[in-house]
Amino acid sequence: MNRRVLKITLVVGLFAVVTVLFASTNTTILKQIKLMNRVLTAIYTDYVDPIDYRKLIKGAIDGMTSTLDPHTVFYTPKQYKELQVDTRGKFGGLGIQIGIRDNWLTVIAPIEGTPAYRAGIQAGDRIIKIEGKSTKGITVEEAVTKLRGEPGTKVTITIQREGEPEPFDVTIVRDIIEIKPVPYYGMTKEGVGYIRLTQFSELAGDEVRKALKDLKSQGAKGIILDLRSNPGGLLSQAVEVAGQFLHKNSLVVFTKGRTIYQSREYYTDFEGEYPEGPLVVLVDGGSASASEIVSGAIQDHDRGLILGQPTFGKGLVQSIRPLDEGTALKITTAKYYIPSGRCIQKEDYLHNPRSAIITDTLNWNPDTLDPWDFSTTPADTDTTEEKEKPVYYTENGRKVYGGGGITPDIEFEPPKLNKLEVDLLRKGLFFEFAVHYLADHKKEFTSPDFEVSDKLVEEFRKFIKEKNFEYKSRIDILLEQIDSVAQEDTITEETRRILDQLKQQMKKEDELDFERSKDFIKREIKRQIVQAIWGEKERYRVVDVPNDPTIQKAISVILDREEYQKYLQPHDDK
Repeated sequence: MNRRVLKITLVVGLFAVVTVLFASTNTTILKQIKLMNRVLTAIYTDYVDPIDYRKLIKGAIDGMTSTLDPHTVFYTPKQYKELQVDTRGKFGGLGIQIGIRDNWLTVIAPIEGTPAYRAGIQAGDRIIKIEGKSTKGITVEEAVTKLRGEPGTKVTITIQREGEPEPFDVTIVRDIIEIKPVPYYGMTKEGVGYIRLTQFSELAGDEVRKALKDLKSQGAKGIILDLRSNPGGLLSQAVEVAGQFLHKNSLVVFTKGRTIYQSREYYTDFEGEYPEGPLVVLVDGGSASASEIVSGAIQDHDRGLILGQPTFGKGLVQSIRPLDEGTALKITTAKYYIPSGRCIQKEDYLHNPRSAIITDTLNWNPDTLDPWDFSTTPADTDTTEEKEKPVYYTENGRKVYGGGGITPDIEFEPPKLNKLEVDLLRKGLFFEFAVHYLADHKKEFTSPDFEVSDKLVEEFRKFIKEKNFEYKSRIDILLEQIDSVAQEDTITEETRRILDQLKQQMKKEDELDFERSKDFIKREIKRQIVQAIWGEKERYRVVDVPNDPTIQKAISVILDREEYQKYLQPHDDK
């Protein structure tokens, strides 16, 4: 038999198996699978150019999964092996957790201490290109393959950031990524215990328990659990971490799927290390999955206060189905729900006009459908409308809202960085300066509690000038655009003179921007020097914790018991 005919026979045979599976359930499905067989056969045998049947089948599979959620993905043998490497917790990469938002590759959170973190990558950044190639429509798994590589190699990504007028490139050197779940815990000068949890890896629960035990022994007046930019991890560790703050037999989370095997409830099976006492959990848009389970359980049990920004909204449960020849399917099989009954998952993935997901099962009747009408179904027509968020209640009767993610009890947004500060961070200049300066001046630093002098700031300024750092404010960029248009259009000499004066004035403003950012520059210089000489823990102690506005807000709430209790009482409006 001709090899080409043999291959297509095998392919059609594959779909024939599927046909048999569906034959007894629905004649419409049977007809459409036959149609798919015929389209596949026609393309493979009659298309004008030779066809790579592997890509044809892969395209069909990817097409099916693209009508679902971003987390349901088919793995080639190579991709499946990389997934298995992930579970060992060590790999060469950038140090970012990524997801898909509105068909674009989006940073969920940079991982502390990694190359991406040092380069100033932020939660919410869109990675619109990898090595100059667009990422629109890319899957997470495809992106991971492109972003990972040998430690020491470089990759350039193009970032689109809210508030930035134009996309910009960031070149990052890959490194070994190894995550510590609790990189730091300690007492603040006010006597409040602080725990930074960066990921829910295998030892997360145990590390949090040890930290709590130590902080309690030091007489902590309250506890701050920092889950900002924590993208999640193991469900078992989410239950264990939440359990450290709850009493025994407390419901933490439950899952619901289409089968009873996917519907489970998870309770604490021990008395927590810190089940009573003031507690504030810090979250932001980079807090996802397991972070939302923990913060949601604490909020629903009225165990503590959630402070910060609304969380990411990742509450879909995936299972891995190994398939033939080393391939596998990661498929969403359930959703996470927290004790009040709220689902963590945001429903934005349902807004995809190509979605095959039935959102209104009560009014869905496949027997009345036109099998050849592939347009948007009636069940999907209302997905673009803004829906009122459903109301739920905590254990004490406080109103909380569904719709995905966790809305903090106290919404708090720290001051945003200006353009100069963002540019210095994303170019990694503070890190480079610390390495450069310490090569000759390390002996000058005898304690991590040093103050950054004006002289050291001038050294930094000299360094970035030698690095050809060019700073353009947003107004500078806007003026360049106006100037470009003015070159093409006719303007009066008077208008030209005013425009030139404005450009000269902005140069003076750019100089003033450096002075306005002097405190920030001093803090970042100190941060990198302390990190380089004394390590991550001292960096947290002397720089990060004392200078973080969100942490300072949490401390003030804990120390003001009347305010703390007020937030835990039911209100008519949230």
